[in-house]
Amino acid sequence: MRILAVDDDTVFLELILSALRSLGYDDVVTANSAEQALEKIELAKLPFDCFLLDIQMPGVSGVELCARVRRLELYRRTPVVMVTAMSGRPFVDSAFAAGATDYLTKPLDRLELKARMGMAARLHEERERLVTYARQIGLSVGAAEMQVEFDAAFLIPGVDRAIEYMALENYLLTLGRKSVHAYASFGVHVTNAATIYARADAPTFVAMLSDVALAICDGVKTVQVLLAYAGNGNFVGLTSRTNSTDLEELERSINFALSDFEDIYQADKLPLPAVTVGELIRGSVFSLSRPTKILDQAIRSAQPVTIIRPKMKLLAG
Repeated sequence: MRILAVDDDTVFLELILSALRSLGYDDVVTANSAEQALEKIELAKLPFDCFLLDIQMPGVSGVELCARVRRLELYRRTPVVMVTAMSGRPFVDSAFAAGATDYLTKPLDRLELKARMGMAARLHEERERLVTYARQIGLSVGAAEMQVEFDAAFLIPGVDRAIEYMALENYLLTLGRKSVHAYASFGVHVTNAATIYARADAPTFVAMLSDVALAICDGVKTVQVLLAYAGNGNFVGLTSRTNSTDLEELERSINFALSDFEDIYQADKLPLPAVTVGELIRGSVFSLSRPTKILDQAIRSAQPVTIIRPKMKLLAG
């Protein structure tokens, strides 16, 4: 795996270079500024498979560098691990919103680095399998990515606030149980997603999800929200615990916004997507469960309630 590590602290670059080599990652290129990193990306004969970016750098920050990397088609899905001192945690939200996959903290902990790089390596291997698959069936990588499974979680293209579901989980896991109480989550379920998936080709299905994601973002435009698609027609948003958004009104707003596309869906002989929005699930400082549980609870809360009516009994004559 070819890695580009970027940090304005040359001493830290030497430390992380040594730590990566001890873990078996020998193909590491370093840069001490975002500008130098972009130059090395442009001139690289072989693409990088993972980025380690310091969040707080003079000039162009690591967050902005992450956003610029994500705008390059070649690196749209490449793992990006942000590196920050504990005092830099307020910047983490913006880093994930810019497309970060994960982050680790300074001072460097070898076990944490091993875990983060292991995750990045798994994502890289998945990407390599996709490239091989695309070559075998004669498609571009972008087209192969459109061969989506209904239950698969994936990044929704063209939506600024959307991040990968795994990145959202990683964010909560790194916050830990003590900090997750400051956050809340809500789920949005596309009730007829399975029907649309069965009738549409993959790009049309993804375009439908993009319509829904944009409608969600428009409905919460004044609120800071990280949005991810979790598969099976389910979106989940992470926001502040103090969020006072009226979720019933949000549900009406999303469905109303989607109604503008009714003619387009009719032309494609597809039903107009319809959504239900669940309750706001708040994290608890007293909870002993995993931090990501609020995402699971939010998704379950958004599922429509099925009322099972008892069969009518015939009265004996």
